[in-house]
Amino acid sequence: MNRFAVPVAVSLTLLAGCETTTVAGGGHCDAKHVQNFVGVLATADVGKAIFRRSSAKALRWIAPGMMVTMDYRADRLNIRTDVRNFVTAIDCG
Repeated sequence: MNRFAVPVAVSLTLLAGCETTTVAGGGHCDAKHVQNFVGVLATADVGKAIFRRSSAKALRWIAPGMMVTMDYRADRLNIRTDVRNFVTAIDCG
């Protein structure tokens, strides 16, 4: 096995969690109904549940130290996590 295969696979897995996901949805983000997820371990299933309940059109995971664009999008939900991958904040924008 190539000695770079594992680090590359891990890097791609970590980056996948930081991307913005866009699907057809309601279009206007509403984060007030998903605040009960703050403090929960951030998993793909948790992200899907938050996304569905928010009525947002796009989802963006934000990890500590991650650079993000400063553009405001009323249809985008931001899920912020800590270094242990627990949800620390959920907002729109």
